[in-house]
Amino acid sequence: MVLVDNTVLSNFAKVGRVDLLSKAFEKLFVTEQVKEEFEFGVKRGVLPALPRNFEILRLEEYELDIYNSLRTNLGKGEASCLAIAKNRKIPLLTDDFDARKVANILGVPVSGTVGVLARCVEKNLISKDEGNQILKEMIAKGFYSPISDLDEIL
Repeated sequence: MVLVDNTVLSNFAKVGRVDLLSKAFEKLFVTEQVKEEFEFGVKRGVLPALPRNFEILRLEEYELDIYNSLRTNLGKGEASCLAIAKNRKIPLLTDDFDARKVANILGVPVSGTVGVLARCVEKNLISKDEGNQILKEMIAKGFYSPISDLDEIL
């Protein structure tokens, strides 16, 4: 079970490998705000349609205070993900630097695109070579990766 932010979702969507998220994690969630951000990319023609295997989570009344406080420094998607992840104890996938810092402060387990690729290799869903090829495609499509090769972390 994992909550996916638009940064990670978009990286996998841009290379046509959203399926890896479904294979790597039993249950996938996005917030309404992440869905809106993603659909904006779809309307602009830079992203494919969001697959149906994501469950959409709505902010509950008790999560609005943390969401509103996080909105001063974060986008809607990141703030909604963090509010829900913190309150419902769901790990978060994001590549947003500021969101990752806040996640660490809030005690929310966090990973990102590179972590998902590494998990896929470790679970034998893809080979390391295939993971590196996917990473290179993501970088070519605008992902600012902290590494250029999965050998750096595997």
